[in-house]
Amino acid sequence: MKYKKINEATIQCIISEEDMEEYGLTIADIFERNEKGEDFLRDIVERAHDEVGYRLNGDNIAMQITPIRDEGLVITFSDEGLSGFQSMLEHIKEVLSGLDPESIRDAARALAEPAPHTRKKMEETCRMYVFASMNHLTRYCAAIPSEFSVRSHLYKLDDTYYLVMEKNRLSKKNFNKISAQAVEFARLVVPSQEKLLYLQEHGECLIRDRAVSGLRKIGIGK
Repeated sequence: MKYKKINEATIQCIISEEDMEEYGLTIADIFERNEKGEDFLRDIVERAHDEVGYRLNGDNIAMQITPIRDEGLVITFSDEGLSGFQSMLEHIKEVLSGLDPESIRDAARALAEPAPHTRKKMEETCRMYVFASMNHLTRYCAAIPSEFSVRSHLYKLDDTYYLVMEKNRLSKKNFNKISAQAVEFARLVVPSQEKLLYLQEHGECLIRDRAVSGLRKIGIGK
């Protein structure tokens, strides 16, 4: 295994066919996320501390698994939230540039179809809402109590606004409370890594990290 630190929150691990044989693993074990595959992925993250000094700063890790030639894998993971996806995407592009067309199609299918439990976990820790106007958006943010510190990001794609909120340190109760408030102003979109990456690639990031806080001030001032 070869580890590479992309930044303080994002790590890349290249795993050879021999490495997987040593663990008694197949690529199917990884992508099907069976017990053996899950144990292996946890071990990859834990070993990153000894290999490159990586320290996990949160409970939520974003992970991309990309097959490469010679039956190997590149596993890239980050606890940097949404901003970590961009770093992962760029490094995955570098890896895919060396693959043959059939391998690229296989990789694309694997990346586009996360395991069901992974999708469920993302829905529990991330919410994405679509707002038709800035007026609706600021009115919603003004209704969120000021004592709630919400890790949030605002994107604009065409004439539509996308507010992405992460649970982060909010309690589950409070996260669900502010999510329920959004129904009056916006449309809920089921979040996925693919959609987040698409927003980052094709949309314009208007406010990063503390979007709700900034928009709340605008809404209250109206």
